[in-house]
This record gives sequence, C-alpha cells and structure tokens, in this order.
Amino acid sequence: MEALYGDSLMKVSIITATYNSESTLKACLDSVANQTALANIEHIIVDGRSKDATLALVNQYPHVSTIVSEKDRGIYHAFNRGVALATGDLVYFLNSDDCFYDNSVIADVLSAISDEHQYYFGSVLCHDAKTGKSYFTLQNDSSQNNRRPCHQGFFCRRELFDRFGLFNECFSIAADMYFMKKVLRHTTGFVTERVVAKFSLEGMSSSSDNRVAMMRQHAIIDELLDGDDSQQELSEKLALQMHNSNDLKQLLLNVLDDKFNLRQWAKKKIAIFGTRELSQALSLLAQQQQLEVLCYVVSNPEHIPPGVAFPLVAISELGTMPVDLVINCIEGKHEAEISAKIRQVAPAVQVVSWRAFCQPNGVIQN
Repeated sequence: MEALYGDSLMKVSIITATYNSESTLKACLDSVANQTALANIEHIIVDGRSKDATLALVNQYPHVSTIVSEKDRGIYHAFNRGVALATGDLVYFLNSDDCFYDNSVIADVLSAISDEHQYYFGSVLCHDAKTGKSYFTLQNDSSQNNRRPCHQGFFCRRELFDRFGLFNECFSIAADMYFMKKVLRHTTGFVTERVVAKFSLEGMSSSSDNRVAMMRQHAIIDELLDGDDSQQELSEKLALQMHNSNDLKQLLLNVLDDKFNLRQWAKKKIAIFGTRELSQALSLLAQQQQLEVLCYVVSNPEHIPPGVAFPLVAISELGTMPVDLVINCIEGKHEAEISAKIRQVAPAVQVVSWRAFCQPNGVIQN
C-alpha cells in the first residue's frame, strides 16, 4: 500500500546515471531501497553501456523501476534521457557514487513540499575520501541569485523541464547549475538546512583537472543570467581570492618564522568560528601555544562534519558560554556580518579576524 506524505499522494522520480559504476553503486542503491517512502519512489537507472558488473548489480534491486543501457554523450545526456522516462511529480538526480543522508529523506521532502513549491532545496554533506575532510553546504549563507546550488540537494517539479528546457549539453560540467539557477530565480520553493545526501568529492566536477573548466562555465552561466552584474561579481570574487591567498601565505610565513604568537591571550577562553581547514589549523596552533580552545562556533550546530575535535556551539547560544575571545575564520565576504552577529549575541566577547595574524611583522592587529 502506498504511503501518503504531504497534502497529496506524490511520486519522486530518482534518476541515476551509471557507467562502469560497480565499485560505488551499491551504497547508492541501498540508500534508495531503504527509504521509508519507497512506495513513493520511481528509481530510473540510465546506463552508458557499462562493461563491468553495473547492470548485474542493479538487477539485484527489485525497487528499480526502469533500466536503460545505451551509449550516451555524457552525464547530462543521460540525465535528459532519465527526465524523458520520468513519470513522477518531482525529479531528483542521485549520482552513482552518492547516496541519501538517511532513510527518511524522501518522506521528509514529500511532507514539506506543498502546492506553491516548485522545488525543494536542502543541504548536502560533501566528503573527500582521500583526505577524510567533510563539510555541509549551507543554504542560508547567500541569496538565491548568488548560490552555487548542489544538485544532490535539489528536487524540482517535472514540468519545470518543459518550462526551462532540459540540461544544456553545451555545459559539459555545469549544465545542472544553469538549470537550477534558472529555477531558483523564477520560481518559489522550500529551502531548508535539512541534509539530503552525501556527495562524493571524487566525481567529475570535483576533480582538480576539471575545476578550471567548471569555473569558466560558471562565469558563462552568470553572464547569461546576469549580464554586466556577473562581471562585477566575478571581479569581486577574484579580488577576494587574491587577498585570501596573500594573507594565507603571510600567515604561513609568520608560523614558520616563529612570529605567530598568541601568548597575550594565555589566560583567555577561546572559541573559533567555523569548522573548515583554516579553523582547524588555527585551533591546532593555539593548542601548541598552550591556549585553551573551548569550542567551534557555527551557524547551525546540527550539521557536524565527521572528525570535529571540539564541541560545536550555535552562534545564538554563544552568550551563555564562558568564552572571552572568538577568532573568526570566515574567508568569504560575509566575514564582517558574522563578526557583527557575534558581537550582538555576546557583547562582552572580543572578536578577532584570522587576518589579524597575517601582518608581515607578526604583530596581531585587534
């Protein structure tokens, strides 16, 4: 018997493109087969004529609705074939080396989306198996126009492909970005920090060999959608990247030249905003100088990447913590906004930017 989620009985077409995916596909298929709302799922496998045991593995899963195996021109050609086969109310693309975050994803999506929503946009856990590093995409960090959406967190109504067209295969590595940004700009959806999927950073668009091509295609997409505004945004991004690069180089020089000295804060209880590599590096440097690091501060403590060494505290709860100093490790343009929020919720706490440690003479600029 089919389950009822949300206001009406809905079906989700999950499209998975495969090609010689035997080594990674099992986790993907298991994550779909284990969904509590399996009765509401149509799982379509679009294979590119695999030469390994991919299809034999797929045939072991009775929940799979449709299997096609033909040569294709690439992943977006395969995705478009899947859209043509889809009969669901919502369409979602799950790569063969990715998987759902937990067994309730589809049930939660169907419960949340309503008639006025054209899409559902959730968070994604990005994981690099080579380095062991993980992080969550956060949907509230930027406006819809500036987002770089991750398709693993994106469900949309099937009829949007009639309105906006299929994936443009001229974009070999960013056609999903082009489609999603059009949808985000021109329709209304449900945006949430609910984690939808685990995304492997070893895929096509994550390869270092493809990042330059991806950045170029993103720039073209922004030009198509924004015109002159995209050029201004690109210039600002490049300027910030150069600024960050110079600051990080100087920080490294200060550390190697023994000019990185935090001992003036030896008696202070320290928190660090953020959990990414820069935050982890500064926490290790602080510990090496015998400073007391109490916690990491984050916007949403529910999203805890694996391997975080310290407790996570929401920025809204910082005022209740015995913290004297927060080191803000945000590298993006919203660094000042985060510092202002910290001062608002915890006026007695001193806030210092990571850039304060990047002075050529090693003197910390408060």
